[in-house]
Amino acid sequence: MKKQICGKSLTVAFAAATLALVSINAQAQLKVCPDPSSPCKSQHKTFEKYELSFILPKTIKPNVAYQSAPFYAVIFKFWAESDCDQGEYSSATERFRLQAQKLFPDRKVFASHQCPDMGALGYTVNGKPEIRAFVAVYAGETQAEADQLLVKAKEKYQGAKTAKMRVSFERIEQ
Repeated sequence: MKKQICGKSLTVAFAAATLALVSINAQAQLKVCPDPSSPCKSQHKTFEKYELSFILPKTIKPNVAYQSAPFYAVIFKFWAESDCDQGEYSSATERFRLQAQKLFPDRKVFASHQCPDMGALGYTVNGKPEIRAFVAVYAGETQAEADQLLVKAKEKYQGAKTAKMRVSFERIEQ
């Protein structure tokens, strides 16, 4: 009887370990590509110059949101509204992003313009979908890394703050 219980325990432990491994692999697969000179590539999405790219699975399903692994960013500025004068993005927000990118050449500075664009990425900030336009810089995988970068960011952007984020993509089909 003890052997049978151990057998069940081992089976349950093996199943739990397998699920954990699948979860770890899924998270590793969906890492962001924070180097601006080496963005992720995907057959499913052409990442815009202002988007933070991340690795998408080789096969994706329509109407399913794919989220990156969590990461930290330093958000420089929020806009209540975006003028969307360039269709999918705002030229004012993009100018701001390009200036910020010069200060952080080895980290991706990205923007969410909140303009009508069915192929745009979505961002969650501290666990909630962000509906305002913003510009931020990738700050690392830990709060400590983000706090370090925040010190540098506050030299130019006094209102900068850290946030735990995810980026997501969904291919919408009707």
